[in-house]
Amino acid sequence: MKLKVKEVDLDAGGKLIAVLNMDDAGELGVRSSSRIKIEYGDKEATAIVNITEKVVKKGEIGIFREVKEKLEANEGEVVEVSPAPLPKSLDYIKNRLKGRKLNKKEMKEIITDDVKGRLSEIEIAAFIISLNFKALDLDEAMNLSLAMVEVGKTLNLNKELIADKHSIGGVPGDKTTLLLVPIVASCGVTIPKSSSRAITSAAGTADRAEVLMPVNLNLDEMREVVEKADGCIVWGGTLELSPADDIFINVEFPLSLD
Repeated sequence: MKLKVKEVDLDAGGKLIAVLNMDDAGELGVRSSSRIKIEYGDKEATAIVNITEKVVKKGEIGIFREVKEKLEANEGEVVEVSPAPLPKSLDYIKNRLKGRKLNKKEMKEIITDDVKGRLSEIEIAAFIISLNFKALDLDEAMNLSLAMVEVGKTLNLNKELIADKHSIGGVPGDKTTLLLVPIVASCGVTIPKSSSRAITSAAGTADRAEVLMPVNLNLDEMREVVEKADGCIVWGGTLELSPADDIFINVEFPLSLD
């Protein structure tokens, strides 16, 4: 089906979202939260569908900012729209909910689909809940960690020894970083620390650090600070070192899951 683009100036937090008129959705056979493939020239995107009667007219498709950037399609351009198959990773999520452990390939596919916007918030929530109520063993924890690293960017500092720290976080523990990182760095040990914003409390480590200094640094700025001071405290969300992490956090927050 050919539809005319209508730009929707909304940020979906990294997810690929499109809006169809109810009549067009009926003709395509898709429902709200279904997936559609949008093709424009040699580019394509798989987007999660929202359905409306009035916001988008019949013959139009509303595309959120992330879809527009991926397709490079402007208002009024014509795109080809078709139903998209369910991602294989959804089967893996269902298996995890039933208690089956996931291998490296399955974890990688879930995380890749997550970052590429192929999973809805409901499906991501199901995966997170499965991790929360059916704990990870060491192999799964390693596979999940490696998958989250491999789909993001990496930072090579060429240092002989690089330290990190982790603590309980939240209300009892998210002040530890603010004290420990400067102490470790002052001893000449490199400690490039990225932290999250709030998940289950009013402020996370990055929020607290932002009272004192900028934390929204990109990779080049982070490298510059570490080379000068042997350490840093930055928000992980702007680094794209592990983009899946922030997607998960956005789902964990309303569920009060850490």
